[in-house]
Amino acid sequence: MPHPNPAQAHTNVGKATGKAGAYGGSELGSLIGGAAGPPIIGGIIGNLVGEKIGEKAIHKTGIDDKVTEAGDKLAGVIGRRNVDKLGDMTMTAFGYSDSEVCVCCPCLPASQVLLFITVPFFVYNWYKLGVGVDYERSCSTTPPNDTSYYYNTTDNVTDIYPCEFGFHYLVASSTVWICFLPFWISALFGNCWRQCCCCCCDPIVLCGTIIDFVKRCCCEVGKFNCCEFIWYSHCAFHLIWATLGLVWLAGLPVSANPHDKIEVPGWEVPKTVWETVLASVVLDFLLAGSEVFHRVKLHMARNNPETQEIAEQGQMLHPVTGQQPGVPGGGVGGQYQQQQSNGHQL
Repeated sequence: MPHPNPAQAHTNVGKATGKAGAYGGSELGSLIGGAAGPPIIGGIIGNLVGEKIGEKAIHKTGIDDKVTEAGDKLAGVIGRRNVDKLGDMTMTAFGYSDSEVCVCCPCLPASQVLLFITVPFFVYNWYKLGVGVDYERSCSTTPPNDTSYYYNTTDNVTDIYPCEFGFHYLVASSTVWICFLPFWISALFGNCWRQCCCCCCDPIVLCGTIIDFVKRCCCEVGKFNCCEFIWYSHCAFHLIWATLGLVWLAGLPVSANPHDKIEVPGWEVPKTVWETVLASVVLDFLLAGSEVFHRVKLHMARNNPETQEIAEQGQMLHPVTGQQPGVPGGGVGGQYQQQQSNGHQL
């Protein structure tokens, strides 16, 4: 049976155990704080204090070290990647995953920040879709027969106006977002257990864990994750689409326009359309770009050779299990001292 190389860094199940203790401590602290003090403020303070005490208690009792040791042994049987996957699922369910680190607002988990943004953004996309459909359904691809025709909004006659790319941009962008946002919001809510101050907290965490388990076990083939491929392909689409929208705002021709644009004297893009497209381009760059940026940053952090080297050095300097620190032979420092004493004897 293969055994893990002791020079390699530990698996993450020990860290996940500590975070599980933090979650349990926060739950207990929230109950005690809510009962002893003001219902809301006491619960929040108890939650924060209990989180720290719970994680510290796991470390003091050595439970995390035992789980880490067991995880290292299990890694030699089923592979380290599979063991780390279990730890990742646990930390994701409790809101402590590496993906929860937000660069813009590091004091809050990323899922909480995104949840406050995506819910109003979902509503905004319905408004954006309404604006785009309203203008695109009435635009014309055929020029008027009257050569002296001039676009005029002061009379009661229905005017002919060209099919601008901005109309199509609003419809396509909002439609794709509306298809994906409900799933994204549901996933964010499942990770935002800290925002839940009611009896639904544990069922939400359990449901999020089950969904994450199915996603990781049924949608992954080696290092390829089908769900992540679809999601980041969707983000790449919005980045490309927003770039085309920016080109249209700059007044340049866009080859992606599915309609032939006719020339209509007197026509100007309505202010509502122009402002909606501008806001949509900014939000598409922020949200889709933020997702891609955080993913690249997380990938670089996980594959950083310096980080792995520091972890390996920490593992090598860690005292050997079953030996007390300070005793000769108990770790690298003890072995060095023993060698020095043997040298003086010689």
